[in-house]
Parts: sequence; structure tokens; C-alpha cells
Amino acid sequence: MNKHLQTMNYKFFFLLVLTCTLFRTGFAQKDEVSSDELMEMSLEDLMNIRVITPTRNVQGANEAPATVMVITAEQIKIRGYRTLAEVLNDLPDFIVNDKSDPQHYNVITSRGLQRQDLLLVLLDGIRISSPTNEPLPFLENFPLYIARQIEVVYGPGSALYGADAMAGVINIITQKADSQESSLQAIGGSQGYSSGNLFLNKTLKNDFHISVAGQYTHDMQPDFSEVYEEYNVDAYETGVFNTAYGPMTPQQPLTAGYEAPIKSYNFYSSLDKGGFSMKVLHHYVQVPSSTTLKPNNGVYNKDVFYGQGVTTGSASYTASTDRLESISTLTGSYYEVNPESNYRNLYGGMEHGYKYSMGSMMKIEEQLNYKVSEKVNLTGGATYEFFQSIPKAPELQEPVAKEGSIGGTLLNSATPDNPNGFEVKFFSLVYNNVGAYLQGQYAPVRNLSFTAGLRYDHNSRFGSTVNPRIGAVYSPFKHTTIKALYGTAFWAPSPHVSFESYGSFYTEDGGQTYQSGFLHLPNPNLEPVTSQMTELSLKQRVRRNLDLTLTLYNSRVENTITNVPDNGNTNLYNNEFLGWNVYYIEVPYNQGKQENYGGNIALNSVFSLGRIDFNLWSSISYVDGTVTLAGSDTETEQANLAPWQFRIGLDGSLGNLDFSARLLQAGAQRTASFVDSTNPDERETVDGYSLLNISTGYTFKNRATLFVNIQNALDQRYKNTVAWDASNPDSETFNSSFQNPLRVMAGLRFMF
Repeated sequence: MNKHLQTMNYKFFFLLVLTCTLFRTGFAQKDEVSSDELMEMSLEDLMNIRVITPTRNVQGANEAPATVMVITAEQIKIRGYRTLAEVLNDLPDFIVNDKSDPQHYNVITSRGLQRQDLLLVLLDGIRISSPTNEPLPFLENFPLYIARQIEVVYGPGSALYGADAMAGVINIITQKADSQESSLQAIGGSQGYSSGNLFLNKTLKNDFHISVAGQYTHDMQPDFSEVYEEYNVDAYETGVFNTAYGPMTPQQPLTAGYEAPIKSYNFYSSLDKGGFSMKVLHHYVQVPSSTTLKPNNGVYNKDVFYGQGVTTGSASYTASTDRLESISTLTGSYYEVNPESNYRNLYGGMEHGYKYSMGSMMKIEEQLNYKVSEKVNLTGGATYEFFQSIPKAPELQEPVAKEGSIGGTLLNSATPDNPNGFEVKFFSLVYNNVGAYLQGQYAPVRNLSFTAGLRYDHNSRFGSTVNPRIGAVYSPFKHTTIKALYGTAFWAPSPHVSFESYGSFYTEDGGQTYQSGFLHLPNPNLEPVTSQMTELSLKQRVRRNLDLTLTLYNSRVENTITNVPDNGNTNLYNNEFLGWNVYYIEVPYNQGKQENYGGNIALNSVFSLGRIDFNLWSSISYVDGTVTLAGSDTETEQANLAPWQFRIGLDGSLGNLDFSARLLQAGAQRTASFVDSTNPDERETVDGYSLLNISTGYTFKNRATLFVNIQNALDQRYKNTVAWDASNPDSETFNSSFQNPLRVMAGLRFMF
């Protein structure tokens, strides 16, 4: 990317923020309910909390044409949730595999659809995941402590939200700026955990309401060399690593001992007056980039990390009459990889290989909600999005210097005979997307409603897509709700997926000639991945304080992207790159399909025993599926699933004392490895696990709460699957990722 284009990004973002201060624009939820009122609700009210995400209009969760789970602020506090991953881990049909990827740390699966970049993350309806859809860790970078509620919508959402809402939409609804409630919280825990956040609300003159919040978390994490014998770090003392490629002695200094810290922070501010709302959120997360590698194949030091930050600014204005509501929104978002981010492993000779990437988006959207009659509602809108991106480069010898043109030298290419090495080519992308959507809801009678919608998008990179949705909600009896749903979605081939490259060259003659055994190189011709899902659910009130819900679904995904040999598929490189021979080149490629099917039975109950109020919830989930292997028509089992999962949780309150216990029992986990590599039919498995988390808190005079959270209370030494085949016992990675032992955290929260 040239200097002019880089300067455009910063000027664009500065102009956006300046415009936000002048532009009248909001995506705000109306008729909000406070946390205290939520705790006093009956089961009927609790299960029909008002939501906005499924239709972009406020309605009860029971009436919404979608499966939507709502987690309230009070539940976040009682259960001690710190991250989105912890929230999703307690929900049916989600699988959270922590420590399973060196870039985005955890891999989130929803109804068999893997990767968190298939989930669109919003804050009050504004996208806060990466604008160009690089996958982000689901950790404390996303600010749960300012949430009034979190709405998790399952299934395809492209008919309303466009690209990337394939597996679902997560919308963090913030507390009202005029609530006048502020908070301060500090947490400390075992194995080097510390976190603090501050949330301030203030009403200014002329009815302006301002909110400011910030959070910082540092987690040293458990020393796995003391927990698991597989983490032998003797090489960190001797300096000689017996890697899968043979002994290596790195030249750059090492820190003795195991280090794998996580760091995250965020900053939030909002300004509201009437229908006007302006918000800014910056969040950053930094994770160890040797995750899943055996210690002899990767360096676990605190300076070996991958850091990503997103800054989002939005301004919105809502104006309404008796029948018509207009919501005008302007959004700008900027994503950047910390230039100090690096991998240090056997692929780069155990030396630091630095990475860099950035992306930005400007979006203008106009939405109209029109109440035609008591029976008919229409929602329509149009969007324009402008993107710029530098996709993730290969490993660099030094961190990118952002002054001037973006550039760098390929790792290990500089030698005495070639001191300048190979200059890395950074791709520079500029593209746009135009979209329009229309949705109608028709309720011919009180207990029956139909929803139909359609969205059209045209992207200058990959062309046009059309995504419909239809749904029917029927209540044949007072306490019975049936939902039948169908929808489609598309996942845009992000710059990260299309243009990422990794691998390195080596020389055996001091730099006169070079060669490489392996490179992963770009394929700019990728097309969108598409999906369609059919869903049926039945909710029944069994008793006054007991609800049962049965949900069944089937999804089909086409045009899936897998890594394949360049030769015989794209033929873009012909075993050569930068003029030198490469033994094997792989590229991402649209090839194959995936089918998932499953369902869950969920129970919810609110009851009292004496002076103790309880909320009991439980679910049994089953999800399975098949995939078509690259280069063949063979269907095989889907990897990285625990098909059977059982969850049960109990929240309770006795006066000023709150408590919560949540158990997840996961069945056998299917890995990416095959039992017989010559017959890709049955995959290997690793044991399931029982994960018990416990939280309790005591509130003094409705102002100060002392709380304790215990994670993995059974102290299980369990594993999660990883996203690639590691069946060879001598491979560079573990075949599954080791998880944290028991951890205890305590904290104090003040409300003022």
C-alpha cells in the first residue's frame, strides 16, 4: 500500500469522527427494562423479553421470527461472565474451543458452523467486529460490563445485515445513557489474573446524556509447564530446540520458562440527546501466537504474541411520527494488527516473524419502519459501504515501519550475499458494497404472524448476492408457540482469507539461490460461501413456572473454502514464487459443501423455596454434519465437534446473596484427524469433559458487591480440539489443546 492510500485511511477516519459530531443520526432500543425489573419478572415475562436484533424492530422474543437468546445485565453479574466466549459456552448449540488457534485464540462453533467470523458482533446494532472480517478472539476485548442485555440470534442473518452474518448475530445492547447508574469493578485471581473496569453516566445541561467506560485486563495464565508434562521447556534454558524439522538454535534471545499472557482493553463513550446518539468504541486484544504448538516447535514467551485492535465510531438519528420511523446512521471502523505481532516457531527457524494487516470501512445507512396498519409492518433500508484493506502479509524480518510506504523484508531472506533480502509485496485493496433490504410482517390474527424479507448486495470484488428469509410464528394455545423459519446467508471472502500468505524461503549457499518447501499464497478469485437453513421450534408452558422448548434445524453450506494444492486447481503459481522454486504451494479454493443437522431440548424454570428465588435452566444439544473433502466427492464426518452436549445451570438469590452454578458436560470430541488416513471416513476423537463454573456475590446496602468466581471447579485436565489434522505423533502441533486447571477470582464492584 502506498503512502497516499495509507494517509487516506487516517484522513477518512478523522473526517468521519468530525462528521459524527455534526451529523444527526441511531440504532436504539425503545421501551427498555431495568435489571432490577428483570429479576422480578415472572417466567412468562422473562422468556418474552423485548428484543430488536431479529427484525430490527422491537418485539417480544416469543413473537420474533428467529431463535434468540437474551442474557441480561443481572445474569452477567450473577454468573460472573467476563467474555463473550463464556456467555456462548452456556448456550445451546454453541461449542467454544479455547486455546485452539494462534491468531484468534478460541474457535466458536454455532450449529456446526465454525469460526467466529461467521458471527456478526454488534454494539447497539453497529458492527464492532473487524470491518473487513478478520477473526477476533472472543475475550474481554468486547465490553460486557456496559451491557443492559446481550441478544444472540441463531442462524442466517444476511437478509437484514448483509455479509458475514452466516452463523448468527450477537448484539450487545448498552445501558441507557440517562440511567444515572455508574460502576467501578476490580478483579484479581490465581495464576496472575487482574482486571478492572469503570463505567460513568452523567446528565449534562439541555438533556445531553454522556457515558464513558474503560476496561483493562492482564492474564498471565497458568504455567502449563507445571500443569502438563507435555509442556517441557528445557529448550528455553539450553537454547536448542529439537523441532519436528530437526535441531534449531535461535539467534535472538529467549526468556527462560513458559510465558503465554493475554492482554486486552477497551474504551467506550457515548453522547445522547433525544433521537441523536454518537458512540465510539476502541477494543484491543493480544494473545500468545504459539498456541497449539509443542514447546519444542514454538516459543512461549511474552514477546511472542498476536495483537489486534478495532476502533468504531458511529452517529445516528431517529425521527418518528405515529406510523413512520426513520433511522439514519453513519459508521466508520478501523482495524489494525499491532506491528510488533509475531510468530516464533520452527517454520521461521525459531526467529521472530512479524505480521501486519489493516482494514477500514465507512458505512452510510438509512432505515425506514412503517406501520401500515395494526396487522402490517414494513422495514426497509439501503446501505453504502466503502472498504480499504492491507491483508495479512507473510512473516517479516522486522516490524512494519508505518512512516511512508508500507513495506518489509521476508523473514530469513537477508544474507551476507543478499543483505536486502526479498521485499514483501503488500496487497492494497479498495472496494465497495451497495445493499438494499425490505421486510414485511403480517399478523392476520392475534396468534399468527408471517415475516418475509429480501436483501440485495452488490460487492465490487465478487459481484451480487440475494438473500431471502421467511418465517411464521403461531400460538394455537395460550402457552404454546410454534416457529417455522427459513433463511439464507453469505460469507464474503474476506481479504484475510483471500490474500493471506505464510511460509518462508531458505538458502544453502549464503543467498545466491533460494528455495522453499511450502508456501500458502493468495487466491484473489474466491467467491462467497453461501448457506441456507430450515428451522422448526416448539415452546410449551408445562406448568406455571416451567417452559420446555424443542428446536430442530438443518443447514446446507455451498462453495466452502478449503486449502488445496495450487497445481491442478488454480494454477496461479506453478511451483514458483518471486522467481524461486517452491516444492509445494497451497491456496484457498472454493471447493466442497457442508451439511449440518441437529437440535436441542431446553428447559427453563423460575421458582422459590422459602426465601430463596431460583432460575433453573438446562439443555441437551445434538449437532452433527458431513463435509465434502477437497478434491473429491467423498463425504466424511465433520471435524471439531462434540455432537452431544448437556448443560444445566442454577441461579439463586437470597436477600443480598446471589449465587450461580453452571455445568457443561461435553461428549466425545471429534478431531480433524482420521482413524485411517487411507480411508477418510471415521475421525479420531478425544475425551469429553465436565466443566463446572461457580459464582457467588454479596451486596452491601445496594452499592457494593463482593464476589467470587471459580472456573473449572472440578479441576479437570481436559482438552479442546484444534482446527487442523495433527494425527502424526511427531507433528509440530498437539492433536488437541490443553485447557486451564481450576482458577479462583475475587472482586469488588461499586455502584454509584
